[in-house]
Amino acid sequence: MITKEILEKLEYQKVVSYITKYCNTENGKQIILSLEPIYHKESIELINKRINEAKDILIKNDEPPFQYLPDLTEAISKSKIEGVILSTKEILDILKLAEQSRKIYQFLKPQDEKNIFENLLNKLFIDKVFEHYFEKVFDENGEIKDTASTKLREIRIEIREKENSLQKLVQKILKQLSDSYLVQEEFITLRDGRIVLPIKVEHKRHVRGFIHSESATGQTVYIEPEETLELNNEILSLHFAEKREIEKILKTLTEKIGSRSEELKQSLISIAELDSLFARAKYSIEIIGATPTLDQSKSIELIDARHPILIKRLGHKKTVPMNLKLEDQKVILITGPNAGGKTVTLKTFGLLVCLAQAGIPIPVFPDSNLHIFNNVLVDIGDEQSIEDDLSTFSSHLNNIKNIIQKADDKSLVLLDEIGTGTDPAEGSAIATSILITLKEKGAIVFATTHHGSLKILANQLESFQNASMEFDTDELKPTYRFKQGMPGSSYAFEVAQRIGFDDDFINLAKQFLDTDKTKVEDFLIDLEKKSQEFRDKLNKLELENLRLKSLANLYQEKIEKLEKQKNEILIDAKEKAQNYLKDVNRKIEDAIKNIKEAQAKKDVIKIEKQKIESLKKETQKIIPKKEIQIEKKEFKVGDYASIQNTSTVGIIEEIEEEKNKAVLLVGSLKIKTKLSDLIPAKKSEATFTYKKSYEADFQTFNFRLDIRGKKYEDAEFEIIKFLDNAMMGNVDRVEILHGKGTGVLKQLTHSILRTHHGVKNFYFASIESGGDGITIVEFK
Repeated sequence: MITKEILEKLEYQKVVSYITKYCNTENGKQIILSLEPIYHKESIELINKRINEAKDILIKNDEPPFQYLPDLTEAISKSKIEGVILSTKEILDILKLAEQSRKIYQFLKPQDEKNIFENLLNKLFIDKVFEHYFEKVFDENGEIKDTASTKLREIRIEIREKENSLQKLVQKILKQLSDSYLVQEEFITLRDGRIVLPIKVEHKRHVRGFIHSESATGQTVYIEPEETLELNNEILSLHFAEKREIEKILKTLTEKIGSRSEELKQSLISIAELDSLFARAKYSIEIIGATPTLDQSKSIELIDARHPILIKRLGHKKTVPMNLKLEDQKVILITGPNAGGKTVTLKTFGLLVCLAQAGIPIPVFPDSNLHIFNNVLVDIGDEQSIEDDLSTFSSHLNNIKNIIQKADDKSLVLLDEIGTGTDPAEGSAIATSILITLKEKGAIVFATTHHGSLKILANQLESFQNASMEFDTDELKPTYRFKQGMPGSSYAFEVAQRIGFDDDFINLAKQFLDTDKTKVEDFLIDLEKKSQEFRDKLNKLELENLRLKSLANLYQEKIEKLEKQKNEILIDAKEKAQNYLKDVNRKIEDAIKNIKEAQAKKDVIKIEKQKIESLKKETQKIIPKKEIQIEKKEFKVGDYASIQNTSTVGIIEEIEEEKNKAVLLVGSLKIKTKLSDLIPAKKSEATFTYKKSYEADFQTFNFRLDIRGKKYEDAEFEIIKFLDNAMMGNVDRVEILHGKGTGVLKQLTHSILRTHHGVKNFYFASIESGGDGITIVEFK
């Protein structure tokens, strides 16, 4: 089991609490807050399917009609208890639950083509008659209507009549008293639900009636005149009757709710579950996340993984991604400079494992894969215990002893700065023993260290692998990039130099460093530089390869386009020829008919024969007397050839005669074509002409791409193709118009730009030019 203590160390609850902002219901929030790692693959996969379906719905359509709902569990349960009357607010909230259940069902059911939400949707409470019964009682403001019952209507009519009579009577009394200057002010007020008059305290004996109260200054008393006592009493009595009738109505409504309480409870649970799923889907869109596959038979692989809390703090672009692949490795030993990101890397992996097992999307590429761990065991941070009188080293050892006891082949172990806090040689020896023991128990271990001997160990032992945090040796600062397969240096002297220590101090320190250790550290630094140079060259080669592939595709498209045009022309010509021949045949038949009808009239026969001869000559123009035989050319690999109707000349690299196919090498570009389309050429004619051809085509290039309204997959393809074409044309700057909308296309655009090798920088356009609806892209 992954304990709450471990989740707290990995800051799991911070992520979970953040997701609740997307919830609409109190019960949905509680589901999110109570999420914990689970250990059954099928359960996690079902949750992930539902989240991904919710995500698709949010991207393609609008948001389901969720509204705020309090926790109604207690109110629904109370409705079954005899004699209990729910409050007006509770009843209105339950009516809201019924309405929301129906609307959510109507929204999701047509879109749930794969029946992924079927079990949840089938439990939603759908009963329009039930809703209508309650709607007859309450108005749009939630007040009980006069028409809620016949008796209530009669009581309220009588109340209004009595109150009108009372108003008239009081106005009459008020006028009489005003004329006598006995009232303090000419207005009527209420005290305890009864109409009273404000009388000057010195005149109170002149007004017969009941004193209810006096003002704060004592200058005014509020008297209910004797003449209004009876009417006030009647009105008060009617209000009591109104209250009793309302209670009776609410009791009937409560009983109706009680009779459907189990259905309403199930609906409340289903809405909460749907709310929590759509909240997780919205979170996934925000972090550009995914639900990784969970397959024990595959390698553990995280692609472009990021720490969720860092995304919230720094943004997706500034958060450095981590790439990791574990095949046979069991122990990953991470080295590198202090404050270089080693501990964050440990926490990132541990946190992503816990979130994924809890059914929460994580910021990784969709093809990522994880295993299901029954245990995540952690030793991170200063564990010094004053209460137990343990030093930092002793406390770490005590914790690691417990980890070793619990670890098995389904455990993930995270150890930060293993072997520190004691003599380096002894600490290194103990760390070696710990790592080997955990490996033999089958656990997957990530450990950080500065011990050089452990770097050598990781390079020698089976199932061990070195990893490091990259350090920029030119800028003398960490890049926070995780590199698998290579140990790292601590760069202590470089960090000291960056802080400001002079060269004399650094050189003096180096004199006290073990010679062998110095050689190892120098070797690692040199290896890091060469590795960086190799990566730079590899990136350039990949860019060139991509450019050549794009050109090959461009040529292939042109060839296919010409082939299509040729076929269209031939088909059109054939149709025209057939129509022409039909017309000629008809005219010949008419001429022969005329000859027969003319019989011996020589002049008519002569004219018709001339017509036939003329038609024959016209026909010869479109029908050749004999098929032209083209001499078949014999080609072999290494011959120079050109493609018909083009100026492209190259060397034949490959021939497949049975398939009538050939591969022509033009410069470094390979073009597949039909063997029959090749024409012999001379070596002197062979030139690499793709640049000229492309530049001519590039004149029509549009420097702005509009993807508004496109589907997610189509937009992704358009963006990648647009960027590649722009790079081939040596364009410095382009614009992508994605619109504002839900932000999905904007997030997709920025996700692609972040990982594209040719992009130097990107940012939103100025407000007057379109603001965050347009992204400007600059190339390297």
